[in-house]
Amino acid sequence: MLQYPRIFLSAGEHSGDVLGAGLAGALMRLAPDARLSGVGGPRMAAAGVNILADTTAHAGMGILYVARHMGDWARVYRLCASAFNREPPDVIVPIDNPAFNLGKGPFDGICGLARKRRIPVCYYVSPQIWAWWPWRIRRIVRRVDRMMVILPFEKALYERRGVDCIHVGHPMLDYLASPPLDGALVADLRSGPQPAIGLLPGSRRQEILHTFPIICRAARLISEALPRARFSVAAAAPEHVLEIRRVLGESGLAAEIYLSRTREIMAASRLCLVVSGTATLETAYYRTPMVIVYRTAGWHRFFVRYFLDVRHIGLVNIVAGDSDAVPEFLKFDDDPAPVASAALRLLHDEREWSACRERLDGVVRALGEPGGFERAARAVLQMVGR
Repeated sequence: MLQYPRIFLSAGEHSGDVLGAGLAGALMRLAPDARLSGVGGPRMAAAGVNILADTTAHAGMGILYVARHMGDWARVYRLCASAFNREPPDVIVPIDNPAFNLGKGPFDGICGLARKRRIPVCYYVSPQIWAWWPWRIRRIVRRVDRMMVILPFEKALYERRGVDCIHVGHPMLDYLASPPLDGALVADLRSGPQPAIGLLPGSRRQEILHTFPIICRAARLISEALPRARFSVAAAAPEHVLEIRRVLGESGLAAEIYLSRTREIMAASRLCLVVSGTATLETAYYRTPMVIVYRTAGWHRFFVRYFLDVRHIGLVNIVAGDSDAVPEFLKFDDDPAPVASAALRLLHDEREWSACRERLDGVVRALGEPGGFERAARAVLQMVGR
């Protein structure tokens, strides 16, 4: 049995920082003598991880975005390589962020770096191979020793390819349960002008630049139909506030911006307009009906549809069995009218609104039981004989 197991966590964007912090907390509870280091953000640092580099500022999707920040990620990669040379960890835990962790093309990523040094890799949160670029599973087979998945249907995909895979459950069932909501804010949002509508622009700057504008224009159409509607915007990070304010100003929409109050907005809103991603499942957790939107940027829109391998893009609809639990729009244009129309149908039709809540209840129940962070931590510690 190893004394002082050295565990390296590699996360990227703000959502990865949340996951890394939750996993780090569970690891420290189960193995208080563990030494945790890695790359991530302030939440992981607060949870006890010695952070070599803050990677939350470099988060993004798409070839152009990665290319623009290649220098930043190259610096982080060199820091990791140097750390592995000085004191190799006993296990490496990549957390989502497949472009950096799994690598692309000739870039080996953290998993490739680990494989060269014969360090076990226990990957947390699978890349969405079931939706985009399914051939990535070949790289996973070569470079990942254990995959920990959070969606129930993912386990079979890996077991068919012989990958050691554990379904640990969705961590949101843990991190949304505590700390308690700000009851005063929830009450204020519910008691003010109605309906209360939440706007969730995502945790990546490029989502604010490309998808949030169409959400704001849809909200503006909703406000014309429902003049008393109250709009609240959830900002994931301080650096996003100015960009959100600029987009709101360009759209002409009157809305309040709340920093780090996403849960309260989800819980208090009659309906949310949500950028496709984990936020859709988090909104479902509060059984709040929603419309999911994702707008592709620039020249991506001309080819992205050819790489999609699913009928739906929203995790809520995918977990629901690839069904229409909530309206969703993958936008290849700038027309907000269909988004606004779908939202107004839910707001006007009490029966459909209630039916949507029932479908969301089924989605959350399908995710399993709380305790995902602890199950993931146990799977990691098992790899180092603890």
